[in-house]
Amino acid sequence: MALIEIEDLPARTVDVLRRRARAAGLAPVDYVRRELIALAGRRVPIDAVVEFLAAERPDDLAAQPDSAAAALIETYELPAEAWTVLARRAAAAGVTLSDHVHAELVAIARRSTIDDLMYEFEEAQQRDPSLRIDMAAIRESLRYVRGE
Repeated sequence: MALIEIEDLPARTVDVLRRRARAAGLAPVDYVRRELIALAGRRVPIDAVVEFLAAERPDDLAAQPDSAAAALIETYELPAEAWTVLARRAAAAGVTLSDHVHAELVAIARRSTIDDLMYEFEEAQQRDPSLRIDMAAIRESLRYVRGE
């Protein structure tokens, strides 16, 4: 895989990340950077494998050489701590850093929020102002469906 640019991701993932970036008032690259740093700061299931390998086989945590890794770090200006965590997770999973980050970004986009859904309705209304959408009713319906 080449350098992970937002456009290299599946179309639905791109739509979600761009929409979230716009809602956050950030450029897409800045939004993705923020998400990757947050991801590195959260404990995830593969961390148990990382810890096991660190204790039992420290050499197995050497990141696979990945031509896109340097560009990934540079594009998103990832701090060393985030890069290290993501690289160790990738190594524990037996994939390259760029493949790991690609999969994580797709997973992040798939975990939709009520705000994500509301942004879609707002965009539809902006595209067609004649649509009569009761945003409050939709938000309440979504909360009900999600048990919130």
